[in-house]
Amino acid sequence: MSTATQAKPHAASFALFVGVATCAFAGVWMATPLASVLLAQRGVEAAVIGLYASVVWGAALLAAPITPWLAGRLGGAFALHRVAAGMAAVALLALGTDPALPLWFVFGGLLGVGSCLAWTTADAIAAAMAPEGREGASLGLYQTFVSAAIGGGPAVLLLTGVVPQAFWASAGILALGLAMGAALRDPAGTVPARMRLSLARLRPVASVMAAPAGAAALCGALEAAAGAVFPVQGLALGMAAAAAAAIVVASGFGNVLAQFPLGMVADRWGTDWALLLCGVVVAVASVFWPALAPGLPVWPVLAAWGGAAGAIYTLGMVRAVQRFAGPARALGMAGLNTAYLLGGAIGAPLAGVALETLPGWGLPALIALVGLGGCAALTRMVRAAPVPI
Repeated sequence: MSTATQAKPHAASFALFVGVATCAFAGVWMATPLASVLLAQRGVEAAVIGLYASVVWGAALLAAPITPWLAGRLGGAFALHRVAAGMAAVALLALGTDPALPLWFVFGGLLGVGSCLAWTTADAIAAAMAPEGREGASLGLYQTFVSAAIGGGPAVLLLTGVVPQAFWASAGILALGLAMGAALRDPAGTVPARMRLSLARLRPVASVMAAPAGAAALCGALEAAAGAVFPVQGLALGMAAAAAAAIVVASGFGNVLAQFPLGMVADRWGTDWALLLCGVVVAVASVFWPALAPGLPVWPVLAAWGGAAGAIYTLGMVRAVQRFAGPARALGMAGLNTAYLLGGAIGAPLAGVALETLPGWGLPALIALVGLGGCAALTRMVRAAPVPI
């Protein structure tokens, strides 16, 4: 059998898996703005809506670190992915009945756990499927579709309308992904068969995880900050309300376009240079877009910002895959996802405080400094990274 013939099943399995992951992310992220709008239409106070969102994200944060242990218990990453996606689908079906407000928090917590476990297992499977030497291109392609699903999932609401029953469409998208991936099995060594944690085992893991987790946390902080304060900043700069809201769309569009090219840069020149490039673009765009607003040239700059910021997470994935071998990669993906959620939890409120307290160009300068300084530090960490485990 030729090498090309042997590669075809792997390529076909990877393509099918990308479709499965795309459905999972699209279904969950379609539900995110839907919940906020429906609760607002019911007259729920903004603080309570924020509390609901924090329950969803808090449940996700608690679930992320235990993903490898659960996957080992249930028989593999795909087994846990199916259970998790089914759990999220059940929560969405329940939310579609427009339940009493206290039940929103119950089903929201269930949705947070299910969506996070589905996300972490998908990343672990993608990491296991990435061929050696082409991790950047493979994971960049995977993240391209994931980013498109996250940004495009809410567009389904244009077809369903903003009604409680739209949650059922979200559940249907998740079910489609489960059906597509029914025949897929874990690549060899995707997750540990048994997880026995101890301080002695965790110390080398923590050392190897420093650079990947730092990249994930930085990406989470930057993206959360942008989603929270960039539209508000745009309004202050004279942008119309619709244009200010579209800032998130522009940065998301850039995120989709940048994943694969920057993954190839990592394969060709190394993750360190790719991270440094991202830091420079984030810093320059952070300062330039407020100077260009509200004119048309602001949009490509915002897209460049979103692409560079979003690719930092993908480069963290690439580094984790390079530094963790076999089943240990599941630990790397769990640490990566946990770090991203922690970064997001910190980034959004700090950016809001900075927007209120820093005058003039204070916020753009701060984000530029954090982006460039963070990527420069990560570049140095990658170059001095310990041996793989």
